[in-house]
Amino acid sequence: MKFANQTIMRVAAAIALTAAATSAFAQNGDERRAYGAGYEAGQRDAQGDRGDRGDRGGRGPRWDRVRIVEAEYGARGRMCDARRAVQREVVRNRGAIHVDNNLCGDPAGGQPKRLRVVYRCHDTAPGRVVARENETLRLTCRW
Repeated sequence: MKFANQTIMRVAAAIALTAAATSAFAQNGDERRAYGAGYEAGQRDAQGDRGDRGDRGGRGPRWDRVRIVEAEYGARGRMCDARRAVQREVVRNRGAIHVDNNLCGDPAGGQPKRLRVVYRCHDTAPGRVVARENETLRLTCRW
């Protein structure tokens, strides 16, 4: 009888541990799926897949469709080509560009610099904007 009780207790303990482990594993799976879904949503947002809906609701600008035709940063004939950096900033920051030496270095040390940008929104006529160093430039598009 004593042997039977010990066996029953061991089987009951094994069943209880299995049930607890299965529950914990299922919870881990749910957490992993939720984390993965949040990560994927963040990636889509960072790549501009959702667009910028703002407060208007509905579909907004797709900043990945804006094309930077020209982007020059510098002063007094000492300029650098900032097209790639500006394109990256436009997509990442939904049309906003912080104008500083991070765009393409410091082509004119000790002088106040400007960023000149020519851009197209989808198939529209080119837009032209200029901003001074340490300003934030915002591109505008009609969608």
